[in-house]
Amino acid sequence: MSTSAADLSHLIVSDVSVTAKRIGLSMADGRRIEAPLWWYPRLAAASVEQRQNWQILPFGDAVGWKEIDEYISAKALIVGGAAPGATPPKEAAA
Repeated sequence: MSTSAADLSHLIVSDVSVTAKRIGLSMADGRRIEAPLWWYPRLAAASVEQRQNWQILPFGDAVGWKEIDEYISAKALIVGGAAPGATPPKEAAA
Protein backbone atom coordinates (compact mmCIF):
# COMPACT_ATOMS: atom_id res chain seq x y z
CA MET A 1 0.00 0.00 0.00
CA SER A 2 1.35 3.40 -0.90
CA THR A 3 1.75 6.20 1.61
CA SER A 4 -0.94 8.21 -0.21
CA ALA A 5 -3.48 5.41 0.09
CA ALA A 6 -2.68 4.98 3.80
CA ASP A 7 -3.09 8.71 4.42
CA LEU A 8 -6.43 8.82 2.59
CA SER A 9 -7.79 5.85 4.51
CA HIS A 10 -7.30 7.56 7.88
CA LEU A 11 -9.16 10.81 7.25
CA ILE A 12 -11.61 11.64 10.03
CA VAL A 13 -13.90 14.67 9.66
CA SER A 14 -14.25 16.82 12.78
CA ASP A 15 -16.16 19.83 11.41
CA VAL A 16 -17.83 21.14 8.25
CA SER A 17 -18.31 24.64 6.88
CA VAL A 18 -20.33 25.67 3.86
CA THR A 19 -20.28 29.22 2.52
CA ALA A 20 -21.93 30.69 -0.55
CA LYS A 21 -18.88 29.67 -2.61
CA ARG A 22 -16.97 26.89 -0.81
CA ILE A 23 -17.30 23.70 1.20
CA GLY A 24 -14.63 22.90 3.77
CA LEU A 25 -13.95 19.85 5.89
CA SER A 26 -11.79 20.15 9.00
CA MET A 27 -10.02 16.92 9.81
CA ALA A 28 -9.24 15.46 13.24
CA ASP A 29 -5.50 15.64 12.49
CA GLY A 30 -5.65 19.41 11.83
CA ARG A 31 -5.87 19.36 8.04
CA ARG A 32 -8.50 21.39 6.22
CA ILE A 33 -9.79 20.42 2.78
CA GLU A 34 -11.82 22.83 0.63
CA ALA A 35 -13.52 22.76 -2.74
CA PRO A 36 -15.70 25.13 -4.75
CA LEU A 37 -19.38 24.75 -3.90
CA TRP A 38 -20.32 24.51 -7.60
CA TRP A 39 -18.68 21.05 -7.63
CA TYR A 40 -21.79 19.82 -5.78
CA PRO A 41 -24.93 21.12 -7.58
CA ARG A 42 -27.43 19.81 -5.00
CA LEU A 43 -25.55 21.49 -2.19
CA ALA A 44 -25.13 24.69 -4.20
CA ALA A 45 -28.89 24.79 -4.89
CA ALA A 46 -29.81 24.14 -1.25
CA SER A 47 -30.95 26.85 1.13
CA VAL A 48 -28.55 28.20 3.76
CA GLU A 49 -30.50 26.25 6.39
CA GLN A 50 -30.24 23.02 4.40
CA ARG A 51 -26.50 23.52 3.89
CA GLN A 52 -26.03 23.83 7.65
CA ASN A 53 -28.03 20.66 8.36
CA TRP A 54 -25.12 18.24 7.88
CA GLN A 55 -23.95 15.24 9.84
CA ILE A 56 -20.68 13.36 9.97
CA LEU A 57 -21.35 9.81 8.79
CA PRO A 58 -20.69 6.80 11.07
CA PHE A 59 -17.15 5.96 9.88
CA GLY A 60 -16.17 9.63 10.26
CA ASP A 61 -14.70 9.90 6.77
CA ALA A 62 -17.65 11.60 5.08
CA VAL A 63 -20.43 14.08 5.66
CA GLY A 64 -24.05 13.93 4.56
CA TRP A 65 -27.02 16.20 4.01
CA LYS A 66 -29.92 13.76 4.24
CA GLU A 67 -32.61 16.30 3.30
CA ILE A 68 -30.99 17.01 -0.09
CA ASP A 69 -29.50 13.52 -0.59
CA GLU A 70 -25.89 14.74 -0.81
CA TYR A 71 -22.95 12.79 0.62
CA ILE A 72 -19.31 13.85 0.27
CA SER A 73 -16.25 11.95 1.47
CA ALA A 74 -13.01 13.57 2.55
CA LYS A 75 -11.26 11.39 -0.02
CA ALA A 76 -13.44 12.86 -2.80
CA LEU A 77 -12.36 16.37 -1.85
CA ILE A 78 -8.68 15.37 -1.79
CA VAL A 79 -8.79 13.46 -5.07
CA GLY A 80 -10.74 16.34 -6.58
CA GLY A 81 -13.28 16.59 -9.29
CA ALA A 82 -16.78 17.91 -9.58
CA ALA A 83 -19.92 15.81 -9.24
CA PRO A 84 -21.55 14.63 -12.48
CA GLY A 85 -23.52 17.48 -14.02
CA ALA A 86 -21.62 20.23 -12.20
CA THR A 87 -21.10 23.35 -14.28
CA PRO A 88 -18.57 26.00 -13.31
CA PRO A 89 -19.88 29.53 -12.92
CA LYS A 90 -18.86 31.95 -15.66
CA GLU A 91 -16.16 33.62 -13.53
CA ALA A 92 -14.59 30.20 -12.69
CA ALA A 93 -14.61 29.07 -16.32
CA ALA A 94 -12.77 32.15 -17.59
